[in-house]
Amino acid sequence: MKLGVCYYPEHWPKSRWQQDAQEMREIGLEYVRIGEFSWSTIEPETGELHWEWLDEALDILHEHGLKVILGTPTATPAKWLVDRHPSMLAKDEQGRIRHFGSRRHYTFASLDYRDECRRMVTLMAERYGQHPAVVSWQTDNEYGCHDTVLSYAEADLMAFRLWLKEKYGTIDRLNAAWGNVFWSMDHRSFEDEFNGDRSQPLPSFGFSALLF
Repeated sequence: MKLGVCYYPEHWPKSRWQQDAQEMREIGLEYVRIGEFSWSTIEPETGELHWEWLDEALDILHEHGLKVILGTPTATPAKWLVDRHPSMLAKDEQGRIRHFGSRRHYTFASLDYRDECRRMVTLMAERYGQHPAVVSWQTDNEYGCHDTVLSYAEADLMAFRLWLKEKYGTIDRLNAAWGNVFWSMDHRSFEDEFNGDRSQPLPSFGFSALLF
């Protein structure tokens, strides 16, 4: 059995890092997971990248023989990112916004969120992909926790319509497959689907798998 720990060097003064790494080894730990909530520390403002602290933390852990699982910080997009792309915020069944202030305050269907995630994880991979301390990666964190899978935001609606177009090709095929002739429920266009109707959830996890 191999033992590891979650560690957040950005939470601690640098003067502790050497001691922390040494004590981890002394108690028999082998793996350390870091980085999964660090977006605002890596990039406190748009395009202002601060890698030095993470460089140093990885080097110290490596010096002490610890193996690092490096997490992408995509579960906690920074405040500046949310301010720039407010449409990335998820909504509940009543249309209430899941505001910034915890984690997973976005909908997976947001293309703006995905673009920013793709940019960040690419930068991390380019910088640390060959770092000797990094033995594996954790992509995102606790997918679907805190009831964050379902969203009713506009981005989810747009993604669902796109998925329908890709699946059925034409609205006539959708109507035939769904049996919409019953009760005269034929739709005239894909834009009719769930137009203003919040009676059914839009599971954004399905869209993310299709649209990435």
